[in-house]
Amino acid sequence: MRFYRRLSSFKAISFDLDDTLYDNHPVISKAELELQQFLMSAAPECSALGSDYWWQHRQVCLTNQPELCHDVTALRLACIQSGMQALGYSSLDAANKAQQGLDFFLSHRNNLQVPQPVKELLAQLQQRFPLVAISNGNVGIDEIGISEYFEHCYFAGAGNLQKPENDMFSKACDDLAITPSELLHIGDCTHADIYGALSAGCQTIWVNNNEFGIRKKPLKVLPNAEFDFVEQLTIFL
Repeated sequence: MRFYRRLSSFKAISFDLDDTLYDNHPVISKAELELQQFLMSAAPECSALGSDYWWQHRQVCLTNQPELCHDVTALRLACIQSGMQALGYSSLDAANKAQQGLDFFLSHRNNLQVPQPVKELLAQLQQRFPLVAISNGNVGIDEIGISEYFEHCYFAGAGNLQKPENDMFSKACDDLAITPSELLHIGDCTHADIYGALSAGCQTIWVNNNEFGIRKKPLKVLPNAEFDFVEQLTIFL
């Protein structure tokens, strides 16, 4: 636990989800593998394809619809549909297979357990502060059992720009009727969470949990503090 800037009083706490509250890296890795197996069963032609095939279609989708960079769910759906159409499937068949693939992926993507100590922490913090979730991802907070702890949840896409853009930080502050400086944002990503929250005028704590699988980029701006794991937030209880 290290403090870099003076932490002023705050009235609410926002949380990133993936790789902040739980180790998301192995979950996503397994979900990606399961999706590839599903696509090969849905379209045998996929068995001969490498990952570069889908990456190329991802880039095509982003070129044609740049706004998809802010919506990981819509981007994945478009990528699968584009790849299926390139294999010769009709627009309707490609759309159906893409939706089935997305649903299958999300079922595995949401197959995770939030550690009980983290749930207990959220429950305790909830008694003192309004809590909100701000995520660039697409985890289902109902499916993973943490929706009850948050007053508001914001996900990139559907009109929300991804962090580090200030869209979701600003909406959270507006909905909570607080100023940005009164929001303490907790996250693992040095760019999306730390740079993004500071740029929006919020205070930040960087969760740098070395036991989690994701590789962290170096800090470009200093947060208010750096914690080794999210449970160290008990100091605010």
